[in-house]
Amino acid sequence: MRERVRTVTRARRGLSVMELIVGMVILGIIGMAITRVLVSQARYFDHQKTANLARSVSRGPLNRVVSDLRMVEAQGGIVAASNNSILARVPFAIGVVCAMAPDSSGTHVSLLPVDSAMYATAGFSGYAWRDGQGIYAYVESGPPSITAGNPSICTGANVQTLTASNAKVIKISPRLDTRASVGTAVLLFQRLQYQFKTSTSVPGSLGLFRTVVATGLEEELSAPFNNDAKFRFFIKNDKNSQGSAPASLGTLRGILLELNGQSEYAPSGASAKKQANFRTAVFFKNRLD
Repeated sequence: MRERVRTVTRARRGLSVMELIVGMVILGIIGMAITRVLVSQARYFDHQKTANLARSVSRGPLNRVVSDLRMVEAQGGIVAASNNSILARVPFAIGVVCAMAPDSSGTHVSLLPVDSAMYATAGFSGYAWRDGQGIYAYVESGPPSITAGNPSICTGANVQTLTASNAKVIKISPRLDTRASVGTAVLLFQRLQYQFKTSTSVPGSLGLFRTVVATGLEEELSAPFNNDAKFRFFIKNDKNSQGSAPASLGTLRGILLELNGQSEYAPSGASAKKQANFRTAVFFKNRLD
């Protein structure tokens, strides 16, 4: 009898139903906890990703916009301005007058070294020359044109052209005013328009566009922006910006960029898109006051 009990006890294997139920309950609790951790982590990383995307929308076009607008001449560089659009004469090359062409068809100018890619892609809209009082006169009618100049004319005027550093001699027409003389500063400019309007890459939102007026080349620099994205304006030496452009654009001395970006979609577990409010100012370097 004792041998039989030992044999039965020794032969018992596996779990009882109660033990199995308890184990499954514990496993379910652990599984739910792990699932919640994974969901929480996934949402956290999604929030981080959308926040970074919103910030990149604001910062992406910054260098391009700043490098263009800071070169604008203060008194005549801005042609039109509003909260959502700026039309500016942006210089892309500068030089000095050598002499008038022998046939009076134009003026020879010795350009300073300039980036070849920037020069090649610029949409020439006209030129401006500076008088003795530092005031620039803009020439856009004619229409103005650029052709290859005669280096010997600049050499004869004792103006050295740094051809080894990608400088060149050009002839611009129509010719400069008779008040201009050898050594007068001349800048070549392109008309550029920066504008907030409906995005083509992210439908239903705002995008920031850059348009070269002379060629019609339009480029969407970044999107999406929220509806608060806009331009504000600094007038003369006032440290505070104003929301509307002044009646006299010659008093503009800087632009406040409100590049308020947002993510393309709402992160997991949220009902609204991530926002990244970003403000920076660009002050014109080429100014007398």
